[in-house]
Amino acid sequence: MAQRPSHRLNLYLVPSDPERTLDPASVEQGLSLLRADGVLDGMRPGPRAAALIEGGFALVRLDAPTQPTLYGNRQGGYRVRCPACGGSAVTPALDALKAWRLGGARAATCPACGAATALEALDYAPFAAPGRFALELRDVGGASVAPDATRSLEVALGGAFVVVGSRG
Repeated sequence: MAQRPSHRLNLYLVPSDPERTLDPASVEQGLSLLRADGVLDGMRPGPRAAALIEGGFALVRLDAPTQPTLYGNRQGGYRVRCPACGGSAVTPALDALKAWRLGGARAATCPACGAATALEALDYAPFAAPGRFALELRDVGGASVAPDATRSLEVALGGAFVVVGSRG
């Protein structure tokens, strides 16, 4: 049975560096900061949940797949373009993801212009990001993270991160 798009919005907070590996101690430290601030109660929203996401959220979950993945809208209907020439790069992106999972480089070669581009630098619509793990915020009330919560999330994720929206 095909999955239908949902009205529910989830956000994946993906490390900006796709090679960053999961450090459970850092994740727990960052989540502890959010708990101490009343943003979280365990992995659920605390009394100050809106300090993380306007409109709150239903749950925070660590997504730690066994292989690198491409975090995206999970509905299909996407495009990937070469940033150098604008040519379609869907197949090269999928090939690069497969190679990365096998321990190779995560570079896609554009069939139109020959430019080699890292997966994270391709032009995705809707936006997507490659990574080895992410924090997932389920059923969020808004699409952006509050600036005051960014530092705690950077501790949890080991540095800068990007936000990927997903309907599901």
